[in-house]
Amino acid sequence: MAAVLSYLQEDTMKSRIHILFFLLFCVVGCGGRPATKREAYESLDTVIRLYEAGADSIDAELLAPALAYFPSKGDAATKGKLWYHWGLIACQRGEYDKAVVSFERALQQAQQSGDRRFAGMVCRVMADTYNLTYNIREDTVYLRKAWEAFDAEADSLYRAEVALRLAAAYMNAREWTKAEGLLQECLPVCDRNGALFGIGKSIYASYLLNAPSGNPELALRCLREAEEAGLPMSDEKKCDLGYALYLTGQKDRALRLWDSLARVHPEGLLQLQYRQYDRYCLEGDVEKALCLLERSATSQDSLLRIQASEAISRAQRDYQEVVAEGERLVAVHERERKRMTWAFSILAVILLLQSGYAIWQDGRERLDTVRQALEESERMTKRLSEAEHRHINKIESLQRSARNREATLEEIRSDYLDMFRDGYRRLGRLFEDKQFAETQVMTESVLYRRVCDALKDIDGDSKGFQRLQDYIENHLGHPIASLQEDIPTLGEKDIRLFCYLVIGYDAPLIAALMGVAKDRTIHDWKSRLVTKIRRLPAAKAKRYLDLIR
Repeated sequence: MAAVLSYLQEDTMKSRIHILFFLLFCVVGCGGRPATKREAYESLDTVIRLYEAGADSIDAELLAPALAYFPSKGDAATKGKLWYHWGLIACQRGEYDKAVVSFERALQQAQQSGDRRFAGMVCRVMADTYNLTYNIREDTVYLRKAWEAFDAEADSLYRAEVALRLAAAYMNAREWTKAEGLLQECLPVCDRNGALFGIGKSIYASYLLNAPSGNPELALRCLREAEEAGLPMSDEKKCDLGYALYLTGQKDRALRLWDSLARVHPEGLLQLQYRQYDRYCLEGDVEKALCLLERSATSQDSLLRIQASEAISRAQRDYQEVVAEGERLVAVHERERKRMTWAFSILAVILLLQSGYAIWQDGRERLDTVRQALEESERMTKRLSEAEHRHINKIESLQRSARNREATLEEIRSDYLDMFRDGYRRLGRLFEDKQFAETQVMTESVLYRRVCDALKDIDGDSKGFQRLQDYIENHLGHPIASLQEDIPTLGEKDIRLFCYLVIGYDAPLIAALMGVAKDRTIHDWKSRLVTKIRRLPAAKAKRYLDLIR
């Protein structure tokens, strides 16, 4: 900048003309060549046509022009299509976290444009994505949203398809009333549509076999109709077919079918174990039923770990939302930079015109004008740099927050495993005490003393309560110390009640431990404790309330 001012001070026509060309070069060279509107639309239309044609894999580079143009331009409907198809590409590549973030953006655009059908399509594919990551809870949530979005008559087919999937999810959760209501709504639509007929009959047969008010004969008929309609009969459905045959009196056929499935799956088929367990329970063969129950324990443990990971999946989704917010701030910063660049370009043009006019006027006055304008440009550049630093600091803060969430997630996983193992260690000790007691002459008295020793941790005396308090502090991140620091007015009775509520004791047991005659007194104490906690900031209050509910 100083060199430019020194060059301007040369009072010659040649130097001033050189300055004019210099400023013109700055104006022309300020920007690059962004993606054009036509290229962006062609890019998006190409990807849409490929998906409609049934392409199995699409190169992500095809969407690059659309991704460079539409996030800052275009209407909500076009942006929704962009993020929807970008999420589909991420799913194909196995990047499910990026896919969820992209689908969330598509859902926001669909809500802005008021396109409920497109919102339903987005929610349906989000449910598919969560299902692939074994996040059953979020899968059910977005199936419900998709079902509510497909409420127009033109979307009855989509609504029926989503209703079948949602009914299956409710049956897995043993919510039979909800499942029955959805099936009554969607089965008439399935009966009129060949694509959904077999699927609807198959799911309805599962409901009739498992619901308390089931109908095995109707279930058998539905399974046969589904097979006749061309629906492939999976091995799990063959297990259900065998159970329907068994319940309708065709036991020999059922046993032959189950034996053939057992030979096909020597490693064991979970659905077959369920159905044979039901058979042994009906026959009263408790020993064989117990044997099957023990064999399925490993599979049940796997399902438990998957369900326990749902909170982790949700935390991962929250982390991705934080990352998406950081990307949005970067985009805002980029738009701000471009606006400042254009402003500087316009200012440079003004300076160019002023300099051209100043060539024919008094040089000294024009020199002062140019110097002031360039100084203003320096100040504007400085403000732009300061704004850039502020945005960078904000992005770094979000990244730190994301890392802290990851660390918190790891602590939750570790605490969960510790508590899970500790509980089973306690059960193991009781089992050892039972075996020891059976070797003694007075079995009941010995076992009674052993159990009393094992239950000291919940005894109401000071030593027992101190052990309970230490257990909660060590396994749940020191909530008692934090609560006493946040609410200094809490008394010993409040702390004791808080500990018992965290462990999950009910009112009669707490009343016995605290020496209170009525359960109502415990409820009143809990109500006052909850009122004090709710006066805290929302984040702190939520942590304590989640522990005692």
